[in-house]
Amino acid sequence: MKKLYTLLLLIIGLTSNAQVVISQIYGGGGNTGATYSNDFIELYNRGTTAQSLNGWSVQYASANGTTWFSTQLPNVTLQPGKYYLIQQSAGATPSLSLPTPDLNALTCGCTYNTATPPALITTGIAMSGSNGKVVLSSSNVAEAIADPTGAQIIDKVAYGTTSTSGFEGTGPTGIALTNTTAAFRVNSGCTDTNNNAADFVVLTPSPKNTASPSGTCAALNSNQNSILGLRVYPNPVTNGTLFIDTDANAEKTVTVFDVLGKQVLNTTTSNNAINVNNLRAGVYVVKITEEGKTATRKLVIR
Repeated sequence: MKKLYTLLLLIIGLTSNAQVVISQIYGGGGNTGATYSNDFIELYNRGTTAQSLNGWSVQYASANGTTWFSTQLPNVTLQPGKYYLIQQSAGATPSLSLPTPDLNALTCGCTYNTATPPALITTGIAMSGSNGKVVLSSSNVAEAIADPTGAQIIDKVAYGTTSTSGFEGTGPTGIALTNTTAAFRVNSGCTDTNNNAADFVVLTPSPKNTASPSGTCAALNSNQNSILGLRVYPNPVTNGTLFIDTDANAEKTVTVFDVLGKQVLNTTTSNNAINVNNLRAGVYVVKITEEGKTATRKLVIR
């Protein structure tokens, strides 16, 4: 794990986007063949300072619904690099138990529907195993429209394929979940470009709580993203060749990492063409170093 975090330190920088983000969503809990017995929502503090969650909530609605169910978060402070696991409803077919949740919506007495007045839900939120949407809000007040906006919305994710609202960017995450898959924010939760379609991949569920090893999303150093005239194209790559142009057009070291931080390509080139034909379709991070300056870019291969 230390190697993974070191790699992430090298390639991932923070933006001005959310500090605490929704890092993983799983809605197939307890369904037939499910990996885990319970649905869950995982948060991650990708920042460098602690963040209080007091008065915040996580909320869920169906893919195109306007009825939101809210789990109110307690007066806790999430430290930098830490994950926060929120256990939701259980299906009828038990399987593996989650790691100890930081908040259990079945027992906390903190989950409500949107009735007037709101009614307590003691079973947790029953999330869709394929398509739905989740928001992280700095308010305990449940949302009431299909596409919540406003200063209270810290993060929002529409997972799956069918949502026409409630997502950041150009669309939902893009692949329907199953009883054995979860939506993961890439680079262990570090990446937030405000585009669900680009920021999430679908993998086997791997819930993490505050006891899990800390992630590291270090701010970029002063040389990062300072390569003048940098162009990385085409993106997505569809024909096996990636081109990298710069003003200096000097020798470059190019390293490519997968979404788990594993190095999958390392090469040095004095021209602008990189052969990526051996890489599988997916989302990657490419690190370019030229004349002592370094930049990172997200890369999609189809």
